[in-house]
Amino acid sequence: MISASDVASTLERAAEELLDDGRQHSDARTRSRQPAEPRDASAHGSVDEPTEHKMDMDMPMPGGIPLADGAPDRDGLEMDVLHVPLGPALPHWPAGLVVRCVLHGDVIVSAEAEVLPAAAQPSGDGPVGGDSRRSADDERRLAVIRCSDAAVQVLALAGWSFAADRARRIRDAVASGMALVDAAADLDQLAQSVGRSWALRWTLKGITVGDARAHAQDGMGPRESATVRGRLISWLDEARRIARDDTAPRDDTAEGAYELQDALALQRSQLSEIPRLLNGRDVATARLIVAALAIETTPSPRFRSRAHE
Repeated sequence: MISASDVASTLERAAEELLDDGRQHSDARTRSRQPAEPRDASAHGSVDEPTEHKMDMDMPMPGGIPLADGAPDRDGLEMDVLHVPLGPALPHWPAGLVVRCVLHGDVIVSAEAEVLPAAAQPSGDGPVGGDSRRSADDERRLAVIRCSDAAVQVLALAGWSFAADRARRIRDAVASGMALVDAAADLDQLAQSVGRSWALRWTLKGITVGDARAHAQDGMGPRESATVRGRLISWLDEARRIARDDTAPRDDTAEGAYELQDALALQRSQLSEIPRLLNGRDVATARLIVAALAIETTPSPRFRSRAHE
C-alpha cells in the first residue's frame, strides 16, 4: 500500500527532475523525432463512415465536462449548450461551493448551487464545547476581518488588483493582532479610493444581488445594499466603523449564546437565491454576484454578548 510519505518523496523527485536542465536535455535527445504512428482506422470501421460512428463514445471527457449539445437560444437560433460546474475550488470563490451551470456560449441559462458536505462543517472561529466566552474586542476583530475579506474578493474579480492587495493587507494585519484603531486609518483611505473610482463604478454598473432578504441578517452592512458596488462600499464602511468604535463593551467574561442555526439559515437562503440571480448572466458577472453574496460555506457560530443587549 502506498503511504503518504511515498507520495511526497515521489513528487519531490519529480520536481527535482523537472528543474534539472541537464536531465531534461538528455531526455529530449533520447526521444524519437518521428511522429507517432496513426491508429488503425479499421478498429473503428472504414474511413468512409461518419465521424460520430468512429468516435469512442466511452472515452473520458476532459475534466469530466461532457461535449456540447445543441439547443435553441433565446432568439430561436441554435446554440452550443455546455454543462459546466463552477467550484468547488476557484480563486476568489467560496470554498466548497459548487454551482452547476448550463451555458449557452458564456451565458448562464440555469444554475443549481450546493455546498459540499465536507465544507459545510462549522468552522472553529469561536470557542467550542463548554467555553462560550468571547471578548467584545474579538467580536470586533472578526467582523473587520470578514468585511475586509469580502472586499478582497469583489475587488480582485473586478480587476482592481491594487485595491484588492490593500484590503488583503489590512485583513491579514488585523488577523495578526494589529490595533483596530490603526486599521481604521487604512480602511478610511481604501474606502475613499473605492468610493471615488469611476472605473470601478462603470465596471460594476447594473450588477445586482437581488432583494435584501438574501443577505439581510449577515451583519456585514446595510440591508438596502442591492448592488455589488453598494455591498462593497457598505463592507468597507462597516469595517472602519467597527475598527474605530472604541466605546464597545470590553467585558471578557460576558456570557452569550452561539447562533449557528442563524448562520446555516442564511446560507440556505443565499443558495436558494443563486439560480435566479445568475440566470441570463455571463460567467464573469456571475462570479462577481457570488462574491457579493459573501457566502460562508463553513459558517461559524454567531456570538451574541449579553453586554450588547
